Amino acid sequence: MSMSFIDVNLVLVIVAVTWHYALFCGYVSDDHAAVAGRMDIIPDSEKVNRGESFWVKRFNDGIVMFYHTAFFRWLGFADVPLPWHLFSLSLHILNVYLLYLFILPISGHDVAIATSAIWAVNPMINQNVVWVSGRPYLFGLFFGLISLICWQHPDVFAPYYVLSVITNISTIFVPIIFWALHPKDWQSYFLFIVTVALVFPFMLWKFQQRFGAHSNALILDRGNAKFKIRKINVFARMIFYYLTALITGDKMGWYHQEGFKYNEKWELFNYKTFIGYALAMFGMIFFPIQTLIFILGLFPMSNLFATNSFLQDRYVYFCSIGFAWIIAPILVKYPPVFFILITYWVTCAYRYSKVLKDDETLYRENWRNHPNSDFAINNLSYFLIQQRRFDEARVYIERGLDICKDNRMLWYNLGITYAAQGHFHNDVGKYKFIRALECFKTCVALEPRWTKPVNDLKRLIQLLIDNKVLSLTPDPNNPHGMSITLPNLIGLKEDMSGTNPNDTAETAQKAESAQEIIAST
Repeated sequence: MSMSFIDVNLVLVIVAVTWHYALFCGYVSDDHAAVAGRMDIIPDSEKVNRGESFWVKRFNDGIVMFYHTAFFRWLGFADVPLPWHLFSLSLHILNVYLLYLFILPISGHDVAIATSAIWAVNPMINQNVVWVSGRPYLFGLFFGLISLICWQHPDVFAPYYVLSVITNISTIFVPIIFWALHPKDWQSYFLFIVTVALVFPFMLWKFQQRFGAHSNALILDRGNAKFKIRKINVFARMIFYYLTALITGDKMGWYHQEGFKYNEKWELFNYKTFIGYALAMFGMIFFPIQTLIFILGLFPMSNLFATNSFLQDRYVYFCSIGFAWIIAPILVKYPPVFFILITYWVTCAYRYSKVLKDDETLYRENWRNHPNSDFAINNLSYFLIQQRRFDEARVYIERGLDICKDNRMLWYNLGITYAAQGHFHNDVGKYKFIRALECFKTCVALEPRWTKPVNDLKRLIQLLIDNKVLSLTPDPNNPHGMSITLPNLIGLKEDMSGTNPNDTAETAQKAESAQEIIAST
């Protein structure tokens, strides 16, 4: 049975129906900062003014993303999710059509249709289609596909490729894919030289701007932010992990069960690593172009330098084209199997897009999918705190700490739940302040460079001293009174005891209320 009866317009309609629930979703996670402009969602280090010049700021952020966001905000859409979601869905549909046009002259109508459909509805690309902050991947692939389609015209290919890479690093190896497709054409060599001479240096500069030692960026795992030869095993393990995730379409989510931070255990060689190597070798032998797309699309997003989230659904938006292109020629020979898989993936994608309706719904589902992820629990508790549901948040945080006692964010948020409910009317309220203080101290001990808990700890201690709940030194006349031993971290001991020569009048003033502590998170 041929696939010729399926028109590309039908595929586009199926894609629109699959992801249409995005139009009913609000902002989740980073959307609040990237779109609505809320600063409380941004890590402290990201709020630092790095003194970037006009064009450095635009190229570092991505010039297309910068102006698209500014334009939509100018139109008054900052607090209106629908236009953003409509734009993202429309851009994804356009990418599906461009993908069809790219594959059509290479593999023919049937394979092009099947590849486009498989890729377009795979539930693993949920973060790209339904999450407003996933737009860089949409834009990057849009420009990248245009450059590949217009390969015979370097004056078209080059600017679109540059825009693609500036917007999202996942497409940086497009010229190598182009060269593999057209090894005998002069354009291949010309564009490869342009890439090596201009694009690679630009990306190294952008990486230094974003994560260099001078950037004050919040790198999730500085201990692993360096090259190690055994990280090749990590990449092989990623190949196995993402391929199985693309097939099963299950357990999607912000923070995967396998790990949020860089996972050093993945450097070890085991059967999953072996399968990853074997699949890569098998693909390069029998499906070289498609495997190149998968490997070269995944490699820039592999986070081997531990600067960002270790595993994320959105990382597969470009590389999953290679996966879809590999299995498409097989599935077109068995249309019933093709339609069964498409139906399954459409169902998973629609179900998960409903989960992205709001923060609480998203993180409850994410925690259900990844019950052993302390980061999933932390995010759920954070948004419960934002709704002032402190008792409920505290229950989840304590479960997260049972999983990982060293999660500094859980300790900080636990302190927030206590501080927000503290008062001086009775011992219960005072006890909650003391519990908050203990949580902040634990957080600072785990991450001394994190200034937010240090500052909150200073203010809370000063508040308790001013209200005679505790003192910095034991009082022999009051053996039942409370005293505290301060860790000498970031000048904390000197600030609180008044011995810091750089102490200012502002530091010496009485601390704000505990409600201001929660308001500043």
